[in-house]
Amino acid sequence: MGKTAFINNCLAEMSAYPQIRTNLSSPTKTHIDGIEYFGRDLFGNCLKGVQPFLQNISFVTGDLAGVKKAVIVFIDEADKYAPSLELIQDLAGLSNKLKVIYTGSNLENLKVDNAATGRKRYFDLYPLTFLEFLRAHSKEVEIRYLNQISLKDKKFSEMLHNELNRLFGIYMRLGGMPRIVDNYLDKKDGEQPLPQLISNIVTTIEENVKSVLEEKASLYEYEDVLRRLALLSMETLKFSKLQVQHIKRNEAKRLVGKTVGARVAHKIRLFESATDLSKYIIFDAGVLNYLLNGSDIMQTRMSELNAAIQYETAVGNEIIAGLSTRDDIFYWKSKRGAQVEYVLKSPFFTAIDVKSTRGDSKSLESCAVFEKDLEYMVKISKERPSVNHHFIASIPASSLSRRVPLITIPHYLSSRLQEMLKELV
Repeated sequence: MGKTAFINNCLAEMSAYPQIRTNLSSPTKTHIDGIEYFGRDLFGNCLKGVQPFLQNISFVTGDLAGVKKAVIVFIDEADKYAPSLELIQDLAGLSNKLKVIYTGSNLENLKVDNAATGRKRYFDLYPLTFLEFLRAHSKEVEIRYLNQISLKDKKFSEMLHNELNRLFGIYMRLGGMPRIVDNYLDKKDGEQPLPQLISNIVTTIEENVKSVLEEKASLYEYEDVLRRLALLSMETLKFSKLQVQHIKRNEAKRLVGKTVGARVAHKIRLFESATDLSKYIIFDAGVLNYLLNGSDIMQTRMSELNAAIQYETAVGNEIIAGLSTRDDIFYWKSKRGAQVEYVLKSPFFTAIDVKSTRGDSKSLESCAVFEKDLEYMVKISKERPSVNHHFIASIPASSLSRRVPLITIPHYLSSRLQEMLKELV
């Protein structure tokens, strides 16, 4: 995801503060991209508590009691050395002179005795959004147009609408992994071709998740588990369908739990359900594309089903990136089988249906009829932005109906959905 680069960019803006960088995938000091990192030996013997670590820091920075500005300690690849996480509670309570940043792909998957409840803060780093992709692509005109679109304003450009639809189609195939986007936009001599690069990234994801599994679990064909998870992402997940190499249902459930903990998939809970009838979407559209269609992510032909999964996932990730927590998004399903891809409870009770091209609003109408408190129906497709404040939602062969606003927006506006809803109030 580019966690190390992200933190190093932040630290560069805080150069006035003493800084220590540590990479726990290495036993001793090393240099990465020209930057010096200490290794695991900075921690000394963790069984003896925090003192060996503090003593080694004092040798680098001087006595902490005499340091005028806070010392920032960046601990990278923390999940490669779980004992380091046992020190969180002690480090957090020592002094405001010591600020510690841990990064790792599996921090929530590791078992530690000291959870440091209330003494730590998590920060999730998501793939690049479509807007960030446009910025990297220097699409200033398109960005300016995208940001000024309003459901109240009737100004509309067919030219820019078509161009943004085209660019979102590229982004949907490419995804938001920084190295993939960088390779596509600015390929340098000697760099790996895109198919090899995406394949390597998926292998890295596989190894990251396997690293927190027991030895038996490491034998699973985890990429096949991910592929099946991707194919099943539009429906409530039945864990029995994930079976590979004789994996049992409980083991499949545990694997999916670790995958969610590593942020490789997002768990979307069924709206107002007392049982676990969740569905899961892959965290990045480019990784999903690889799993569904192969490594030539920009050229391989997509089936109609795979295209539907791609659009639903890309839009879901756009919405999640703008939420306070990924637990704020749900999906809805009726007893008759009608399904709405996403539901938001705040700031408005909103049902969201995703279409790969245009599509109808039947599922949204079912949701509106059965959920009397629903405030907005939103259809996300390739159509131009519009709002019908007087739409009558109804169910065929039924007398049930009610009026509820129907909003239509193109895929490229997914990240601005909540902002645009607030404009209507």
